[in-house]
Parts: sequence; C-alpha cells; structure tokens
Amino acid sequence: MLYRFLFLLLVVLPGFLYAQTTPRTLPPPTSASPVASPDGPLTLQQALQTGLGQSLLVQTGRLEVERQRALSRTGYDVPRTVVDYQVGQISGPLRDQSLNIVQQSALPGVYGAQRRLLEGQIMTAEQRVRSQRRELVHAIRSTYYELLVSYRRAALLRQQDSLYRRAARAARIRYQTGETNRLEQVSAEARMRELQNQLAIVLTNRQVQQQQLGVLLNLGRPASIDTTAAAVAPLSPADTAGLTAASNPTLALLEQEIDVSKRQTKVEQLRRLPDLRLGYFTQTINKENGFHVAQAGIAVPLLGGIQKARIQAAQLSEQAAEAQLRYATTQLRGQLAGLRQQLSRARASLTYYEQTALPQARLILSTAEKSFRAGDIDYVEYVVNTEPAWQIRTAYLEQVRQYNELALSLQTLTGPDVP
Repeated sequence: MLYRFLFLLLVVLPGFLYAQTTPRTLPPPTSASPVASPDGPLTLQQALQTGLGQSLLVQTGRLEVERQRALSRTGYDVPRTVVDYQVGQISGPLRDQSLNIVQQSALPGVYGAQRRLLEGQIMTAEQRVRSQRRELVHAIRSTYYELLVSYRRAALLRQQDSLYRRAARAARIRYQTGETNRLEQVSAEARMRELQNQLAIVLTNRQVQQQQLGVLLNLGRPASIDTTAAAVAPLSPADTAGLTAASNPTLALLEQEIDVSKRQTKVEQLRRLPDLRLGYFTQTINKENGFHVAQAGIAVPLLGGIQKARIQAAQLSEQAAEAQLRYATTQLRGQLAGLRQQLSRARASLTYYEQTALPQARLILSTAEKSFRAGDIDYVEYVVNTEPAWQIRTAYLEQVRQYNELALSLQTLTGPDVP
C-alpha cells in the first residue's frame, strides 16, 4: 500500500502544482492579416490602416509578443525525475535488482511567481508594440502632411510662374514694339527661369517623400495621397490630454518594466525556500521480493549568499527602473509644456496669416496685375510690387509645416492610440 501511495504521489504532484500556479488562461496569439491598400490616392486614415497592417516593424513586435506567450508556458519547470536501476550482487552473492525513483520540486509558490513573471514579460512586449505603433503613426502622419504642403508649394509656384510668364510675354511684346527697354525683357526671362528651377526642386523633394511614405506603408512603390485634404493637421481635445501611462506608451512601458522587476525580485526571494524531494526505492535481497522504502526530504542551498546576491541585484533593478520612470516623466513633462507653448504661438500665427496676411496678399496681386495690364507699371515694378504677396504665401506654407510638426509631436506624446 505504501508503494502505491508514493508512486501515485510522484505522478500526481506535477499536475497538482501546475493547477495551483495557473491563475488565468492567456488569450490565444493574435496575428494581423495584411491590409489591402487601395490602388488610388490614399486618405490619411487609409494610410494609417495600411501602415499598421503591413509594417514589418509592427509584425516583428507582434511575433515577439507571441514568443513571450509561448514562453509563459515554461513557468512550471519541474526538474527531471531521476530513475536509477541496478542489477548485480547488491546485498549478497546472488543476482539482485533495485529501482530508485526520486522527484525534486520547488514549492508551488515559486512556480506561481515564475508564471506571473513571464506574464509580466508578455505585457512588456505588448507595450513595446504599442510604442512601435505610436512611432510608426507619427512617421506616417508627418510624411503625409509634408506631402500635402509640398503639393501646395508646387501649386503656388505654378501660379506664380503662370503670372510671370504672361508678364514676360507682355514685356517681350513691348520690347519688340519699342515701348520698353532690353532690361525689362531680360529680367522677365531670368525670373521665369528661377521659378522653374524652384519648382523642379519642389517636385523632386515630393517624389522622395512619396517614396518614403511607400516604405513606411510597405507598399513596394511610391505612395500617392489625397491632395484635396486639408494641409493643417487637426487637433482634438483627446490629443491634448494629460501626460499619463494611458496617453503615453513610453511611460506605460517604463511602468511595466518596474512591475516586471518587482516580479523578478519576488521569484528570487521565493527561491531561497527549500525544494521538496520525494522518492521510492525497492529491491530484491537474495532474489526475494518485497523490500520497499519511501523517501521524503528537502533540498537546501549550502551557499545562501549567492541567492542573497541575486535578490539584491533584482532589488537594484527595481530602483533603476523607478529612477528611469521619474527621469522620463520629468523630461516628457518639460517637452509637453514647451510643445503647448510653441503650438499656441504657431496657432496664433496661422490665424494672422489666414485672417489678415493672405487677404492682403490677394489684394496686392490683383491690384498689381490690373495696373500692369493697364500699362500703369512696367514689368520690374510689377515684380517688385507682387513679391511681398508671394513671400506671404510662401511664409504661410512654412508656418503650416511648423504647426503640423508641433501638432503631430503633441499627438505622439499624449494623443490616443490609433485602432
């Protein structure tokens, strides 16, 4: 009876410990299916969905999460069962046999702590994926709005070139009819060539940005966008939330690393407890059966200082993670305060351009063109008088670019995650 009891105990113990150390069922691994990207121009929302669905960086992060989920099943790792068999002259001149089975196991609390540590590492991997997604969203948004501004710059240069071409033709006719001198015609030609050169530079930069967006979306080709979208990035109240772990993945990741460090410390502390040993021994003596021995004991480390050092190292990791969180919080709060101040000033500047400067630029252009057509001013005066209007429009687009950069940085810092 004793033999059967010990044998059943050795068989049932691992399953019992596993049941005690499995606090919850982990969700099954998820894998995102590729997102089919439209063939035509992409809206910003379509670009974000395509990028998040097809980005190799995000896919790599998801695979790391699945790897950590697979590793979580190793939290219960009982040492191998030792089975020794002997045959020969064990207790006398006759040929006898002996069988010795020994199983060593840590206490159930150790395996529970190891399991919770591995689950914490899953959540750390998930937070890293969240941070990668946020960085990718920022890169896609930034490139998308840079492309929108590039299209506006090209349109502005084409409009300016169209007006100056008409003025250059008028200057050439006047020169041919003797109404003006050679200087006016040469100035018109030079100005037209300069505008063409600027337009070529803008178009080249736009092609580069389209290629960059295609790489971010993993399209395998340059990306085309919806050029009718507003060039100014919108901000919602959710984008200007406070700095918390819920709104900022960097803080969430650091908080999770603190939690993992604490779980690691708990594991190391529990490993100081002794292990359990259970065994069963049976043998024959002079070929006579029925000699059985039950074994029970504990395994303790002889050098306790080694485990104390591991505990101390784990506690230092906790302190380092907490210090890193405090440092990052301070830095991000300072960055957030600076962004809000700059964004407020940039918004006021945009309002000035939209309500005052741009209407004035339109008035300058219309008045100068009417005067030039009527012959009240020559080409040189026309260029001089209209130059402030083109400078205002160019400065407005540069202000839009700067505002977008600030707004997108704020969204990355405190905005909600893109689903």
